[in-house]
Amino acid sequence: MTETTGRLQGKRIAVTRAAERAEGLAAALHNQGAEVLVCPTIAYAPPDDPEPLEAALEHLDQYDWIIFTSAAAVDALATHQALPPPLHVRVAAVGKATAAAIEAHGGRVDLLPERQNAEGLLAELRNVAGRRILLPVSDIARDALAVGLREREACVDVVTAYRTVPGPGVRDLIDPLCRRAVDAIVFSSPSTLRYLIEGMVQFGIDRSVARSLFTGVALIAIGPTTAQALRDEGLPVAAQAPNPSVEGVVEAVCQGLGVRG
Repeated sequence: MTETTGRLQGKRIAVTRAAERAEGLAAALHNQGAEVLVCPTIAYAPPDDPEPLEAALEHLDQYDWIIFTSAAAVDALATHQALPPPLHVRVAAVGKATAAAIEAHGGRVDLLPERQNAEGLLAELRNVAGRRILLPVSDIARDALAVGLREREACVDVVTAYRTVPGPGVRDLIDPLCRRAVDAIVFSSPSTLRYLIEGMVQFGIDRSVARSLFTGVALIAIGPTTAQALRDEGLPVAAQAPNPSVEGVVEAVCQGLGVRG
């Protein structure tokens, strides 16, 4: 048997993103020699009230753009057989993973911004005044994109396509944290941190004690919003991914752990 080698040889990395979204990153980290703990602290569920989404999809041909800010939103529309959309409806994806999900469901991507976040989308979505835009999002999504588009006089329909809920991975992460057996944790959204901390509290760990268990662990943020969530919790950011791609996150993990090569 060939021994796995790589820049992360001997490192134990926890990945907190939803289980169905963790496979690619886990494989890439493993390929660099890491032991990967997939501990999903979030999961996805249908919206409490599906009617607004269903109503929007019934009139999908009336939109000029659909903007996807997550692969989970793509999956939600695919469940309703709304992909691919009518040919005249243009499609924007916030990043490469979201674009790949769209294409996997038979859709096309008309816009993939250089900066893979809401601000990057706003920078490249020009001349949207009077355009009808569908924005399917999580129930806890921030509103920066919708606000920015409306300031440019776009007609934006924001609909909840899915809910972000606590995942089952908190229990699996508590024990290695208590044993100081984790070198780094990758947080893919503010909610992955939120539900990890809240889950630890629910398991009887005081919040201040929970924060102390991260001492000596490289905390990796997928982007600026997640990095700010860590800081707001009083936790240090070891590294922030230059972009939310698998490659960008792997580079951030290496940087956060001080690994060169």
